[in-house]
Amino acid sequence: MIKIDALQALYSFYDDFTDRLDFSCGPGCSTCCSVNVSITSLEAAYLRRHSVLSDTRLQERINAANRRPHFIPTLTTNRIAHHCRHRQEPPEEKGMHAPGPCPLLDPNGLCRVYENRPFSCRAMSSIQKCQADGEAVMPPFLMTINLALYQLIEHLDVEGTSGNMLDMLAGDGRNRISNTPFPGFLITDREKPPFQRFLNTIKIYAVNSGHLADFFPLQTFHLN
Repeated sequence: MIKIDALQALYSFYDDFTDRLDFSCGPGCSTCCSVNVSITSLEAAYLRRHSVLSDTRLQERINAANRRPHFIPTLTTNRIAHHCRHRQEPPEEKGMHAPGPCPLLDPNGLCRVYENRPFSCRAMSSIQKCQADGEAVMPPFLMTINLALYQLIEHLDVEGTSGNMLDMLAGDGRNRISNTPFPGFLITDREKPPFQRFLNTIKIYAVNSGHLADFFPLQTFHLN
């Protein structure tokens, strides 16, 4: 089983799932496209499949942005979820967000790697137009879905690492943290029925000759 194909399937599933939603985001809307994007090493490998990343001038832009201040995560989603499921206070995230646009944007505010963009970018959408210093507005259940997919993507790359996209693409190996196995979803009792229906759909999503369920522990898609 090829994990990068499963990652692509998760992306495709999410794109299909959100196509039915009415977002205010559109081409050139880049308020959230910053230097503070976190990704896994598997997502970095998928990003590198895009031909534009072979452009040495773009790599120089990435390296230059990497040398400036940017968010450096110290916790992964599954590590936080592990603490929450054990009713423990998660460690404090020490990384600080920094200003600056993503170096993968072109002069028109369009993403050069849009087809291969990581989940952090796909999940950042809003039902209201964002102001320059505003926040995205999402339906609550979509936020639950997004968190769940962050967890699945991290588990898919459980032997890999996570970090800021700039650090992952700069190739110097710094500022990376180990991924954590899937500890279970963080779902309220009220959300369980619709979330189980969501899981029933995603687990049978095709990956080559199999399904997404083939890449995760059996109990992943069955809520307790």
